[in-house]
Amino acid sequence: MLAARKKPDFAEAEKLARQILKENFIIEPPVFATKLAEACGLSVFEAEFKPDYAHIAGFIDFAKNKILINTLDSPARKNFTIAHELGHYLLRHNAENGYTALLRNTDEMIKTPQEQEANCFAANLLVPEPFLREYLEKYSFATDPQLANIFGVSADVIRYRRLYL
Repeated sequence: MLAARKKPDFAEAEKLARQILKENFIIEPPVFATKLAEACGLSVFEAEFKPDYAHIAGFIDFAKNKILINTLDSPARKNFTIAHELGHYLLRHNAENGYTALLRNTDEMIKTPQEQEANCFAANLLVPEPFLREYLEKYSFATDPQLANIFGVSADVIRYRRLYL
């Protein structure tokens, strides 16, 4: 079994997100993560998780090349979850190198290198820096919720991306 990495490789996650956008000829928002996941050979399904697991946004089944997402989440949350799980898949995260389905909004989740990389991949895939810069220049008056609607993500994702411009 491979040892889990101690530090996330953000440069690799960002590079991979740019590559996927380029390979799929995506030049403007919104980015539809489901279409990209399917283009990469993954199936995406919605499911209503049992009450004990209702707090899980989604997960990837590597053996079946399948992403399951929580049907109760908002469309923006679903889009981010699919992009996040696609990141796990493309970054080759799996049980052998420390990947597990983790609960959202927990300190443990955001501390693992695999989760940080998948979040970085998803943020860069759905809100690429050049796209965001273009929209901020064109529409300097736009609020985070307005930009979130354009990009198909939550306002939190927009705030996060703006921090790193």
